[in-house]
Amino acid sequence: MKKNIIAIMRVTTIILIVIVGFSSLVFSSESSAQDLSKVNVTINIENENMAEVLAKIETNTGVNFSYEKNLLSTLKVSTQIYKEEALPTVLSNLLKNTGYDYEVINHNVVVGKTAPVDQTLDNSKEEAKNITELKQQKEVRGIVMDEQGNSLPGVTLKIKGGTSSGITDIDGKFVLNASAGDVLVFSFLGFKQEEVLVPSTYIMEVILKEDIHNLNEVVVVGYGTQKRLNLAGSVSSISADEITKTPVATVSNTLAGKLPGLITLQSTGLPGSDNATLKIRGFDGPLVLIDGSEGDINSIATNEIESVSVLKDASASIYGARAGNGVVLITTKRGKIGKPTLTFNSSMTWQGITNMPHMASAGQYAEMRRESHIQGGQPEATAPFTTEEIQKYYEGGDPQYPNTDWYDLLIRTWSPQQQHNLSVRGGSEKIKFYGTIGYLKQETFFKRSDASFQRYNIRSNIDATITNGLTARMDLSTSINMQDYTTRNLDNNIWGDFWNTLPIYPSEFPDKGKIPYAEGGGTGGAHITTDRELSGYSDRKSQDLRAVFELKYDFQQIEGLQAKALVDYKQNYSSTKNFSKPVPFYKYDFAADVYTHAGAFGSTANLSYSLPSDRQILSQGSLSYNRTFNDLHDFSALALFESTDYYNDFVAAARSNFITPEIDEMLAGSTEGMTNDAGTVEMGRMSWVGRLNYTFNSRYILEATLRADASAKFPPASRWGYFPGVSLAWRLEQENFLKDSESLDALKLRASYGTSGNDNVGNFAYITGYDISGKNTGGSYLWGSSRYPGILSKGLPNPDLTWEKLKIYNLGTDFSFWNGKLYGSMDVFFRERTGIPANRLITLPSSFGSALPSENLNSTNTRGFEVMIATMGQVSELNWNIRGNVSWARSKWIHYEEPEYADLDQNRINGRSGNWTDRTFGYISDGLFTSQEEIDNLPYDQDLRDNSTLRPGDVKYLDMNDDKVIDWKDQVEIGQGTVPTWIVGLNPSFRYKGFDLDFLLQGALGFDVIASINGNSEEYFNNRWTEDNNDRNAIIPRLGGAGSNGWTSDYRLVEGDYMRLKSVNIGYTLNKKILGSSGIESLRFFASGVNLLTFSALNKYSLDPEMPSGRGSLYYPQQRNLSFGLTLIF
Repeated sequence: MKKNIIAIMRVTTIILIVIVGFSSLVFSSESSAQDLSKVNVTINIENENMAEVLAKIETNTGVNFSYEKNLLSTLKVSTQIYKEEALPTVLSNLLKNTGYDYEVINHNVVVGKTAPVDQTLDNSKEEAKNITELKQQKEVRGIVMDEQGNSLPGVTLKIKGGTSSGITDIDGKFVLNASAGDVLVFSFLGFKQEEVLVPSTYIMEVILKEDIHNLNEVVVVGYGTQKRLNLAGSVSSISADEITKTPVATVSNTLAGKLPGLITLQSTGLPGSDNATLKIRGFDGPLVLIDGSEGDINSIATNEIESVSVLKDASASIYGARAGNGVVLITTKRGKIGKPTLTFNSSMTWQGITNMPHMASAGQYAEMRRESHIQGGQPEATAPFTTEEIQKYYEGGDPQYPNTDWYDLLIRTWSPQQQHNLSVRGGSEKIKFYGTIGYLKQETFFKRSDASFQRYNIRSNIDATITNGLTARMDLSTSINMQDYTTRNLDNNIWGDFWNTLPIYPSEFPDKGKIPYAEGGGTGGAHITTDRELSGYSDRKSQDLRAVFELKYDFQQIEGLQAKALVDYKQNYSSTKNFSKPVPFYKYDFAADVYTHAGAFGSTANLSYSLPSDRQILSQGSLSYNRTFNDLHDFSALALFESTDYYNDFVAAARSNFITPEIDEMLAGSTEGMTNDAGTVEMGRMSWVGRLNYTFNSRYILEATLRADASAKFPPASRWGYFPGVSLAWRLEQENFLKDSESLDALKLRASYGTSGNDNVGNFAYITGYDISGKNTGGSYLWGSSRYPGILSKGLPNPDLTWEKLKIYNLGTDFSFWNGKLYGSMDVFFRERTGIPANRLITLPSSFGSALPSENLNSTNTRGFEVMIATMGQVSELNWNIRGNVSWARSKWIHYEEPEYADLDQNRINGRSGNWTDRTFGYISDGLFTSQEEIDNLPYDQDLRDNSTLRPGDVKYLDMNDDKVIDWKDQVEIGQGTVPTWIVGLNPSFRYKGFDLDFLLQGALGFDVIASINGNSEEYFNNRWTEDNNDRNAIIPRLGGAGSNGWTSDYRLVEGDYMRLKSVNIGYTLNKKILGSSGIESLRFFASGVNLLTFSALNKYSLDPEMPSGRGSLYYPQQRNLSFGLTLIF
């Protein structure tokens, strides 16, 4: 634990040093707009216009200027040189005798025309006339563009302090009635808000700057959106740009290390199953909603996503049931006002293995087998290999003693992956549209198999204005998945086959038609089971269909009142076809040229087929109200009704004894012994939702929610669950004592309390149920000479079963300094979870005939914190944004249904109530025995046989309770379980001219894994204890050693802490001058890497730290990816 704390402190310190270091770089160039005398300017001016000079000063000093570019571009400035001159002096010299002057307004230096100095009474009438003309409104025309010169359609503009407003058209142009001297406010998502004076020419060209850290950004929350400034809950979000930077196959893997409080664990690299498991604040299984409806986060392509929000506290309470573990909200892209934009993304990826042991050579394998036999106490005469035979295996060249490298023969170094996506986006004020089609193909790294995963994604999102106030939304989407695997499970069984495919057997015979036997755990070898053509396949196809139709009406008579009705229909069709073929295999005597039948993989062809389908219909109706009164009271309310119906069914069948294995259809199988099955399940939920938001004077924020859920899983008396939540926030930067701060942009304090529920129990467990048995299974009965299916009770019902309940408390703060140059958030939380279903421990007589039903018995609590801190800035043309986050969470059992332990040691080791949920108990070791003398002098009995079974090279354990015996009572807490308690991330990104670079360091600490190295691996051979390698710290104890060597202990348990270079992306966007009039708006080339480096104690075992604990190399390993691609926009 001490090592963990030190490691955590180091990582946290590094993150803070990086962020503070870059922040200081920003602040060294950042100037206070209210104290220009402290800003020094060094600049060479050579016959430039005034606008160019001010732009230079702005870049060099970081001081923000506001001016009319068109007017100042006409003013020529003679050659001048300034070295470390005070900014006021420079500005006074530049503007002298020009008719212009400057003034500091709202942290900006505003340059404008000076008023006439000499005004006499004779001029007063003329002045009044000028003022009257000035206030007369005229038609203002203009265009809004970004810094690259691209027009921006859909920008909102309004007269500051007035009521007139407008929006830019598809070309970024606008027309609005205003007066010269009015201030127009321009707002657009993702860009800084700009305030620009209306010039006397009434012609405007407005440039909006990108806002990397936008305090006014809109964040998706439960059933709506809110400005980040007005959020009272703990909500983290990530934008489309960050999601699509790295071309990975699944959305879940793009979130690793980027959102505070979100834990991602990728336990396999198998194509089609290589998604990460998500945990919010350590809680299992968050609710995932895609455009408001429950869905699979990995079923959509990253290119479809606009944003991802994570609700972690009372903000999730509005979703009530199943929201206790947090909520992940995914919003897909929609149309925007503007000309149709066509975007094409394409990438090619080469997938390699992060870490995996290598198969031992034939000589190494034979040597270990002999060694294990002899050191296990068996006679040398019966050892499986002689020393002469082992030497022949090492020497090679003799076909009778082959040295087959099955790793090289079966596994390729790199396997390909390709992704392509084409989308179109655009629209007008009447109709907006977004459409996309995407394709992904991942191949496995087995050379003898065409096993792969493919996915097609198609989506169409349309928003239309039907009449004044009435709009419609129609979304259609589908995801088609095809998994073409081997007949043996690629993530489990096949790895047992692989590691038992021994190097002492040849890979081929002179007779190519005969398959060599290589053991393979009884399958003959992985060269058989990885070959789909030879041994069969397991193919799964599925299609998700979704259609959403929504009508929304804004009442013209009542400002701010809106009604909405929505129907969301989802249907999933899938099929799984497993076909295995018999494969005979042989041994061959090269000297005698004789083949011997050694067995077969299966005795007959077998086919199983299943066709499950799922349907979900969500109906929703709501009324919402949103108004601001007297510029002081922001008020919004929501009332919503929601109903969800679930329906799923399946049909399954299986046959064997096929006429021929070449026909893989059910009709070719025998009806003798065939099986079939089918079933249907219906379920439903109903909900009422209410929410109230109130903000006073942009300072004090209140959000209150109440959700009532009814689930058909529970009896009528306890069917409804009520889940309130409340959040409060105080924006201190709006208070008078902080309002004039030169450094503080935002400082918000948050507090929340929320409740939610969980109905994750079996369907209809409150009523008696029955299973219909097969005629050859338990529950069948004999009538005459025939056996018939019967019915079996499913057990006792529980009429009192109800909701699992969760309460979460959260305190947090959000802050921003120096115009967003330094920003972040901090949260602490505590969660109580009660009513967890469990079976009561009561001893019942065997004649009782049934197990007790689940009851709401167990309870836990969880506490933790999370910190996110970031800096952004610019020096000349270099822009950066660096974010770091650290989070910690750990849970305790409040009550766990368990026996009352009479023995104190039993309670200490096995008792869970009141203890951490992730404790691991085992023995404390003291290395390996290195001599018989050390064993003979051992003052306690380790093997309960007076140490007679112990030999040098066995693990030595400590007598923790000094009772002179090593037994179960000597176990102590040695680890913290397999789920990390600490998560850290550091994500810097840089832009320089057309280049962009970002990388992600992601780490996990505070967890342990069983480091199981496969006994047939080269790593096992090289790290084992031998008489010649009499190292008390050898990783592998003596082969054939004492049974105590396999006890759970700190000798086998390894700290799983790791730090990964999770991703690196580098790109270059071609300059518009290069693209010219080609019709291409943007072209970016990029290279990307995933899991390129891993720093972990498990590296010496050749194991990945995210491996399933105890599985060692018996799973499909994680992938290291190298990608190249382009993004093309027309």
